[in-house]
Amino acid sequence: MKITTAFIALAAIIGVGVDAQGVCGSNVIRKEVRRLTPSEWNSVSSVARSMNDAGWLGWFAYLHNQYFNVIHGNEFFFPWHRRFIRDFEIVGQTYDRNFALPYWDELRDFANPAASEVLSAKFLGTNGRDDRCVRDGNQAGWTLTYPNRHCLRRQYNGGDRINAWYSPEFIQSVLSRSTRMSQLRPGIEFSLHGAIHIAMGGDMVQNHSPNDFVFWIHHANIDRIWAVWQMMNPNQNYWSMDGLDSANRPMQLGTPVPHYNDLAGDTVQLGMKKMCYFYDNGNTITNRRRSLLERRGETKKCIPRPIVSLPPLPPLVEGVFNNVNALPVPADTYVQATISQKLPPVVLDKWFPSFTGGAAPNVTTGGAPNVAIPKAPDFQVDIPSAPYIPGSVPHPPVYSAVPPPYSYSAVPTHNGYSTIASDSTSDSYSAVDSGSSDYSSGSSANGGGYSAIDYGSSPGSSIYGSSSNSGSSSGSDSYSTSDEDGEYASSGSSSYGSSSSGPSSGVYIPSPLPSGSDSSLYNSSAASSSSSSSSAAYSAVYTEEYHAFDPVDVSKGLKYPMPNPFPMTEHFVKMHNYPVAEIHKQYLIAREFVVDMNAAGYQSPFAKGATA
Repeated sequence: MKITTAFIALAAIIGVGVDAQGVCGSNVIRKEVRRLTPSEWNSVSSVARSMNDAGWLGWFAYLHNQYFNVIHGNEFFFPWHRRFIRDFEIVGQTYDRNFALPYWDELRDFANPAASEVLSAKFLGTNGRDDRCVRDGNQAGWTLTYPNRHCLRRQYNGGDRINAWYSPEFIQSVLSRSTRMSQLRPGIEFSLHGAIHIAMGGDMVQNHSPNDFVFWIHHANIDRIWAVWQMMNPNQNYWSMDGLDSANRPMQLGTPVPHYNDLAGDTVQLGMKKMCYFYDNGNTITNRRRSLLERRGETKKCIPRPIVSLPPLPPLVEGVFNNVNALPVPADTYVQATISQKLPPVVLDKWFPSFTGGAAPNVTTGGAPNVAIPKAPDFQVDIPSAPYIPGSVPHPPVYSAVPPPYSYSAVPTHNGYSTIASDSTSDSYSAVDSGSSDYSSGSSANGGGYSAIDYGSSPGSSIYGSSSNSGSSSGSDSYSTSDEDGEYASSGSSSYGSSSSGPSSGVYIPSPLPSGSDSSLYNSSAASSSSSSSSAAYSAVYTEEYHAFDPVDVSKGLKYPMPNPFPMTEHFVKMHNYPVAEIHKQYLIAREFVVDMNAAGYQSPFAKGATA
């Protein structure tokens, strides 16, 4: 696979090179943001500020907006976002050659997200004020320029707090139950991915969500989770690239990644080609490089990197962590042991099929596993040349905020906008600048105006009840959290006993998940009828109301039962054109998981802090 001259020029500047086999000469290490030293965080913040001042943040927000309907809801999701955040990191390295994008392990914060140290003045800042502007954290006082000049805006989905999102145990279950990328993608995109966007509100629930630095550390974590899954069963998962792309064509390793001169297969392997990074863990970085070099008989060139000792784990108090900020490993990694040790075999078989015999699978954080990576399949194809890749001058291309029609091609050129960067590019660009640093809430060139508020409902009410576009919530198959029978009333869903007191005494037997023959849970090509964005179709199938805890208590006296994740909002589903029935079914599965965990008496170490 050829490497463009633009990338080689940039690689020379930042000291990153690849050899003839595509092996990166050096790799940055992406750390969990709370594990950064104060000096490292200051450097990250400085680079982000410089990129915004130069116009890069606006450029990436623009780029994400241009491809929004191409890169969500289909199998472009993982490879495109991996390439996209690596692009951001490469540009950042023109300001600081050691720049590495941190990730946010959101799973450890799932029960009480707003209390996370990440969402404090120390790191990313807190909620927006009355005008929704964020006034603390690393983006305090910034003027964002796309699609118009405005402050960074947030509006937590729970008012001054954030409702509980998906637990590390649930995400570990998604990883365990997925045997193909087309199964993993909806399981992650329709759960944790969407939850963080909705929880933040403001810029994060717009097409230009990269304006918020939360976007970058959130998607770095989504990328890390993909890397974790790849290494759970490398022979099965590592090179998995299936399902359909945005045009309903088969997704393959040789499918071009929209906008970039790369194939989907070029994004798969960390430490190779442009993917010159790893995620932090306790292993050596050189184990993966060794597996690459052994094929060339060059293991003698591999210089071992010392293993860095991890700090001790914080103590558990009544089965939970009082302080999750000091955890030295990702939450999804930590819970592997508690899952395998504390859940009965029948629950493990249902939700964690890869935990055979009660043993946790070999999962790492994607840093450098002691597992051989399968040889890459041949996926070379001819693709058009000369797409945009950041050039040697760290300035974004000129662009207009007026969006072109959505149409996918590997190398798009819309309405005079060229994807080819040049050294003569001006560091100023048109972003429908109103000439004022004030945030404009009026009509913009994007159409319809930008509003960062009122996409959800007031705390405590139906999440969908406040939308002016929603229809009536009168579907016979609607989901009711006040169902006294403990049943989830949807096609193919399961019952949790006929008694209002929950499961009967004795061994708890969970009901089985729908089989592949009667469920489209993992069907990336859901029928188009499920994708209707009309309010009538939406309200008829997707009418969840959010309750952190179900009225029927099946938690067997747990002091800290697992809370329910909040569902997607109607606004978020419609803006992504997600298949409504699929979103509904995925949410029922997540609720079913919570019932099973609580009924089995499982205490999540991260469940403290959730409130009704």
